[in-house]
Amino acid sequence: MGVTQTPVLVKVSSGAAKGQAVTLQGRYLGGPATGRIRLGADENGSGGYLIPAGAVTSWTDSEIVFNVPAASPAGGSWLFVEVNGRQSTGLPFSVSDQ
Repeated sequence: MGVTQTPVLVKVSSGAAKGQAVTLQGRYLGGPATGRIRLGADENGSGGYLIPAGAVTSWTDSEIVFNVPAASPAGGSWLFVEVNGRQSTGLPFSVSDQ
């Protein structure tokens, strides 16, 4: 029987403008087939929206790179990764218009 680890976010690059690349670092981040990124959530991981798969440029078990979608609302919020239904620890993140 396999052990499923809770994903852990360790570091996120500084806030980014729409269209810019963001790098997430952590552990047990799974891969694009089993994971998703939630941006704009509250500190408990509720709300926000899922980053479309097309915005992800690379995804490994320890690092994810994605571009902030143009439809992202500007402002501060929280960023989470969900892998096989398990929510990661969250990190504060801010999206700017420029």
